[in-house]
Amino acid sequence: MSLQPDDLARLVDPPLQTAGLPGIGGAVRRRPEDFRVDEVPAYGPDGRPGAHLLVQLTKRGVTTEDALLELSRQTGVPRPELGLAGLKDKDAVTTQWVSLPAAAAPRLAAFSHRDMSLGPAHPHGNKLRRGHLRGNRFTLVVRDLAVPVDEALARVRAKLARLAEQGGLDNLYGSQRLGDGGDNLVRGLAALQRARRRGRADFLLSAGQSALFNLYLLERRARGQMRAVLLGDILKKTATGGLFECTDPATDKARLDAGELGVTGPMYGSKMRAPGPDTPAGALEAEILARAEIDPAALQALGHTLEGTRRVLQLPVFEVDLAAAPAATDDREQPLSPGISLSFELPAGSYATTLLRELQHPA
Repeated sequence: MSLQPDDLARLVDPPLQTAGLPGIGGAVRRRPEDFRVDEVPAYGPDGRPGAHLLVQLTKRGVTTEDALLELSRQTGVPRPELGLAGLKDKDAVTTQWVSLPAAAAPRLAAFSHRDMSLGPAHPHGNKLRRGHLRGNRFTLVVRDLAVPVDEALARVRAKLARLAEQGGLDNLYGSQRLGDGGDNLVRGLAALQRARRRGRADFLLSAGQSALFNLYLLERRARGQMRAVLLGDILKKTATGGLFECTDPATDKARLDAGELGVTGPMYGSKMRAPGPDTPAGALEAEILARAEIDPAALQALGHTLEGTRRVLQLPVFEVDLAAAPAATDDREQPLSPGISLSFELPAGSYATTLLRELQHPA
């Protein structure tokens, strides 16, 4: 069974959850201060003297990698010895924790850069590793609205209420991973079919993996199963993050509705935890691979290149702080119109642009 044009169209331009409600239009990132990302760490400095330090890095209009290279240059710490929990946007103002060897402490005070700054250094026992964060807090301003500010605020509240009625925001990947117009997803699916590494293949394999997750999510949505629990579903405990396979859908559905669990979807790979093959959940995950013409054995052959994992299908209802945003000026001193400000927290790996897409469209 091949991936049909309708499937590709859904992946490139997924249907909105709130399509029946008007959006606000507008534009984001008219200046870096309009897109602020503050890392929410999984833990703070532990105070243990010795091997490492944690410092908070604030940057504006700089990629995370360029920021770390500059920190390496000014402190003399080799780049591989710098630790971080995750990458942050370039066209934004962002804060995040970075770890350095404790021996770099005397050189931190001299750090100076027009678009970056460092907070105080705190002793910490270990190097910071990728993924060691709870999430990110976003503070975004949407300008050039299609309607007056008061109407825009009312439309956002209506859309947020509609998402709450549906159980939350569907945890789709967006253009950051799949590319504008879906170019990366097509090439990524082809890379998975070939099951080979070549050049940018690691990135393309991740894009293909993300496209398959989106296809699985959209298929469950089309079947009315976003808030259902299927026999064999791999479920995630909200409190601990632990995974287990559903053997009692009725009991687990009650726990899902109580916020104790989340249903996960497949991030296919060689070590992904999969449902039992004879369960409805296992059959659906196998169907998605068949529709994309991807052989499960090819995924196993990728080994450590693409190990796979599970990803929650839906982000539960979360609080969004709304306010009117005043007019401003950009870096060229050009005037920017008033807009609205949104502030909210998302778990690691989830995208603010997914929520913005729901709120801005259809304008």
